[in-house]
Amino acid sequence: MKLTKTPFLFFTLHSLVCIAQSYIGYDIDNYSGIQSILSNPGNLSDSRVRADFNLFSISAMGANDYLGLSINNLKEFLNNNDFSGLTTATSNENNLLLNIEILGPSFMFSLNETNSLALTTRIRALNNYNNLNGQLIESLSDGFDNENFNFELNNFDGTSHAWAEIGLSYGRVMYDDYNQNYFKGGVTVKYLIGFGVAQAHSRNLSGNFSSTTNQINLNGDFSYLKSEDDSQDDYNILKDHSPGFGTDIGFVYEYRTRNSGRENGRNNPRSINNYRLKIGASLLDFGAITYKNVELESYSLNSNLDANEAEEDIIDAIKNNFTSTNALGDVTVALPTSLRINLDYKFTNSIYLNLDVNQTLVKKENYFNNNRLNLISLTPRFERKKIGFYLPVSYSHLGKLGVGTGFKIDPLTLGSGSILTNLFSRNTQNANIYLAIKTPIYHKN
Repeated sequence: MKLTKTPFLFFTLHSLVCIAQSYIGYDIDNYSGIQSILSNPGNLSDSRVRADFNLFSISAMGANDYLGLSINNLKEFLNNNDFSGLTTATSNENNLLLNIEILGPSFMFSLNETNSLALTTRIRALNNYNNLNGQLIESLSDGFDNENFNFELNNFDGTSHAWAEIGLSYGRVMYDDYNQNYFKGGVTVKYLIGFGVAQAHSRNLSGNFSSTTNQINLNGDFSYLKSEDDSQDDYNILKDHSPGFGTDIGFVYEYRTRNSGRENGRNNPRSINNYRLKIGASLLDFGAITYKNVELESYSLNSNLDANEAEEDIIDAIKNNFTSTNALGDVTVALPTSLRINLDYKFTNSIYLNLDVNQTLVKKENYFNNNRLNLISLTPRFERKKIGFYLPVSYSHLGKLGVGTGFKIDPLTLGSGSILTNLFSRNTQNANIYLAIKTPIYHKN
C-alpha cells in the first residue's frame, strides 16, 4: 500500500499500532525540572532544581477505540504487518489520537530566590482522526476480502500536523506570607516552525463494497489538502517553513503548615518541598500556525472505484476518478489548546499522591486543529532528589483505563502510564512510554 503521498492515512494506520509515549507520572515530580514546566510554567520559579540541562527526551501518547493495544496485539501486527487476527472493535465512529514529541537541548536555571528562566526546543507531531469507519480502514490496509459490507462516515475529520518550537520561559514568586500561603506563576512564549499539515474531512460519506464486482461505491463529499507539494525537491526548513507564535501560562498555589516545611533550621528551604498541598492550573498551547497558499481539493463522490486501485492509494484513486473543485488560500492551524489542573498532596518528605486533569479546549469537530486527550490521572509516588518511583492510574473516554509505572535514577528516567495494562489486558486502548536523559543540578541542603 503506497502511503507516502497519503500522510493522513499513513499516520492513521500507524497510530493504530504504535507504542506511544508520555511523561505521565514523571512531570509532576518536584525534581523533574524542565519536564515540569512543559505542563505548567508556574513550576519554574522556586524549583527544587537550581539548574537543569536536558540532553534528549522523547514522549508521546496514543489512544483509540478501534484496536486493543496489548503487547500480544502489537507483536502480532508487527509479525504479520496487517490487522488479521487482532482484537478490534469496528464502527462508523472510530477515533484515533497520536501525540509524539522530542525535547531537544534545553536548559533552565534559577536567577535568585524569586526569579527563574528557561529555554526549550521541541519537535512535535499530533494526529487526530475522528469518526472513521474501522472496517474500511482495515480493508484499505489489508486488502478487501470476499465479504460485502456497507460503511458511513458522518463528520469525518483527520488532521496530521508537525512543527518545532523554541520556547522562552520566565517564572516568578508572586506572593509569600512566610506562614501558610505561597503563590507563583510563569509564562512561556514560543516561536513556532511549521513543518506541514495534512487534512481530510467529509460531512457525509457513505458507500459499500461488492466482492462480486470488486468495486467500492462512494456517495457524498470529500475534501483534502496538504501544505507541502510532493513535486518540491528543494524544501529548506530555514527559509520555507511557516512561522507562528504560541504561549503557555500557569500558576501554582502552595498551602504550607509548620510540619510540612523544612525539617530543621539547617536545611535550605529551596532544597525541599515546604507544602502540604499544592494546586496548579495552566493554559497550554494557545496559538496557531498559518500556512500560505495551500490548495484545498473538494470532491463530490457519486460513482464506483476499483478496490485494487483504492488499496494502492485511496487519495490518488479519488483524484484519478473524480473531478475536484480547487480553492487556493491560507490555512490557519490551531495548536492543541488545553487546560490542566493538578493537585499534589504530601504525606511525608518522600511519599506523595497526585491528581491530574487535562481537558482539551479545542472542539474535535472543528477543522484545521488537533486536540489533546481528555485524561484524568491518579499517581502515588516516591520522590527524592536523584531517585523516584511512580505508579500512575489514568482514565480517558477514548483510551479507557491505563495503569503504568516509571522510575528515575539520575541521569535516566524511564516509564509508562500504561505498561501494566498493555501487558495484562487485551482490551486496553491506550499506550505510552517515556524516556529522558538529563543533567540536573540541585539546591544544596
